[in-house]
Amino acid sequence: MARDILRTDRLTLREITPADLPFLHRIFGDAECMRYYPGIKSFDETASWFHRLAFDSYAIHGFGLWAVTDRRSGTLLGDCGITLQETSAGPEPEIGYHLWRDHWGKGYAAEAAAACRDHALDALGFARIVSIVRPDNVRSQRVAKRVHRRRETFSKAADPDGGRLEFHLYITDKA
Repeated sequence: MARDILRTDRLTLREITPADLPFLHRIFGDAECMRYYPGIKSFDETASWFHRLAFDSYAIHGFGLWAVTDRRSGTLLGDCGITLQETSAGPEPEIGYHLWRDHWGKGYAAEAAAACRDHALDALGFARIVSIVRPDNVRSQRVAKRVHRRRETFSKAADPDGGRLEFHLYITDKA
């Protein structure tokens, strides 16, 4: 049984299980959902992603990507959680989110991300939490603006050939 991590008014965030992977691959295998990523993922690539950023991360760090479910129906909507990502300040806890597109525009991503922000700062004791968003990803920027207090810009390597991309780094520091 998957362990519940967080609850909001409408959502439960719980540990991801292998049974969730086919639905999550629906997101990661969809060109519209992955528009701001280098490309869609195969099922094996999706499984590897969640092994690293969920299953292994739970064991190593005590956090990771969690399943976002509708609190009333239990329906799986996508994932949201905390992973360690490289920023201009080094490795930092970052809130990431991916929802199936039928659930976009309903406030679920911001609700889940805000719960993750509070959990990171309070229960996990982080001094700072961020979200990394591409400048052309307007939907994700809207979510990050609702969740975080300020924004900076940074660049990071985008490919093995040394190309760099600029990203917005949305930041909340512990008060």
